[in-house]
Amino acid sequence: MSEADSLAAALAPWLVERFGTAQIADLKLLAGGASQQAWRVEVATPGGPLALIVRRDLGGRMFANALGRADEYAVIELAHRAGVPVPRPYAYLPDLAGKPAFVMACLKGETIGRRIVREPALADARRVLAAQMGRALAAIHAVPVEATAFLPGPAPGEGAAAYTLRMLEEELAAIAEPYPALELGLAWLRAHPPREMPPVLCHGDYRVGNVVVNEAGLVGVLDWEFAHRGHPGEDLTFGAIRAWRFGVVGKRYGGVGEVADFLAAYNAARGTAFSERELYWFEVASNLKWAIATVTQARRHLSGQEPSLELASLGRMTAEIELEILSLIDPRHPRYPGD
Repeated sequence: MSEADSLAAALAPWLVERFGTAQIADLKLLAGGASQQAWRVEVATPGGPLALIVRRDLGGRMFANALGRADEYAVIELAHRAGVPVPRPYAYLPDLAGKPAFVMACLKGETIGRRIVREPALADARRVLAAQMGRALAAIHAVPVEATAFLPGPAPGEGAAAYTLRMLEEELAAIAEPYPALELGLAWLRAHPPREMPPVLCHGDYRVGNVVVNEAGLVGVLDWEFAHRGHPGEDLTFGAIRAWRFGVVGKRYGGVGEVADFLAAYNAARGTAFSERELYWFEVASNLKWAIATVTQARRHLSGQEPSLELASLGRMTAEIELEILSLIDPRHPRYPGD
């Protein structure tokens, strides 16, 4: 029996319980996913056809603090109740063909970053997407943080930015190999601590490539496995790093727009006044976070733990991000905020 057949057989009892005489019309494994599978399931229900997404464990994690499926599903439920544009959550399934999974609605639109930044059909969407993503992020950060106590976050008495730095230090130390450019980046972060703020619900991977986009712009926010309690600066900068511009480097927010438009929309919705200068520390930290992730993922391939061309290709990006970090911490950088 193929994996698809096993998954369909495992899903059938839940579908019948949830929708009555539901039958699977089509089931397809979607591309991508370094630590999870995503299956698109077309279901025939008494109320008509329905498209679902099943997110299911693969077994590995990019970061030690990455969420399991139960907690990721709980975060999506919280966000959905708060009015954040996310897929409708249907159910957490602790054992779906031997692995935990959850089911949510399938949103219509494009998710592949390189298509979002280039497809002619999405030209109108690109003009408004940065601002739309700013407003959506404001809604995420407005979710009551006390409802997220089950998520990773600062220790008692620890600042949100200090928590960001500690996580980076621990993840880099776990690699147990010398990466001088990354260590220099950490040293710069230690020497230039930012203003502390109360933690918020952070998405943890907020960027083009983790959103659904149609011709009108943002449809929904996906991929919540790195959600945690942290400083808002993390989410405000991660989507602006060079790696997530998909080759359109002149448009600094996700290859689709301007950081100023993104921040203006966020600030207006949240009643804040974040500036790029104030967030520079987090821009460095976001680059460091992604660099560590590329090393970690490549090591999963190189160690034989999970042979994968996708994981191997991520390792090729490390040097590019190291160069970006060295550029950002150079006082000659045109946006360097000063010491």
